[in-house]
Amino acid sequence: MKGEPNGIRMENPPRDAQEVEWIKRVQRGEGEAFAFLIELHERRVRALVFHLVRRRDEVEDIAQEIFIKAFRGIRSYNFRSSFGTWLGRIAANHCYDYLRREQKARVSYYWQMSEEGSRKLEEAAEKQDALTPEEEVVVRDLADKLLAQAPAGDRMILVLKEIEDQSVEEIAEVLNLRVNTVKVRLHRARKRMLQQLKKWRQRR
Repeated sequence: MKGEPNGIRMENPPRDAQEVEWIKRVQRGEGEAFAFLIELHERRVRALVFHLVRRRDEVEDIAQEIFIKAFRGIRSYNFRSSFGTWLGRIAANHCYDYLRREQKARVSYYWQMSEEGSRKLEEAAEKQDALTPEEEVVVRDLADKLLAQAPAGDRMILVLKEIEDQSVEEIAEVLNLRVNTVKVRLHRARKRMLQQLKKWRQRR
C-alpha cells in the first residue's frame, strides 16, 4: 500500500476506528476528509430524506443541505453518540423544517383516498391477527400514501419506527426526546391516522 514502510501491507482499520479518524481530521480543519464521511453515510441519509419528503426530485438537494450543515457543525460533535445518530438528528430536523413549510399549502390526502382503500387500512390497523401476504402488500401501499400526507411530526416518528425500523430508544436519541415521550408520540401518531380514516368514511 502506498505510503507504508518497506512495502508492508497493513490491514485496514475497523470501520468505526476509521470513521473516528476522519471525524477528527475534519475537526482539525482537514475538510477534504469529510468526503469519506459523506461516502459512508450518503446512502442512508438519502433514503431517510426520500421517506420523509416523498419527492425524488428534491432528495439530492436536501441531502446536500444536510451534509453542509453537518460539515459546518462537526466541531460540536463530541463522540457521546455515534456519528450516524448525530447526523440523523441533523437530517431529521432539516426534513422536519422542510415538511412544515411544504404542508402549509398542501391538500390532505386523507380526504382523497378511496372509500375501499380507507376501509382496508382501517381494518388492518384494528386487526390483531397476522395479515396475509396479499393483504400486507395492499395495506403497505395504502399506508405509504397516507403517510405521505401525514403532519410533519407524525411522519417523522412513523418513518423512523416503521420504515427505518429504529427502536424507540434510537428514535429518542435522534429526536433528542425521552423514551417515554417517543412512545406517547408514536401511539398518538398511529391513533391520529386511524381517526382520520374514520372521519373520512363518516363524510362519505
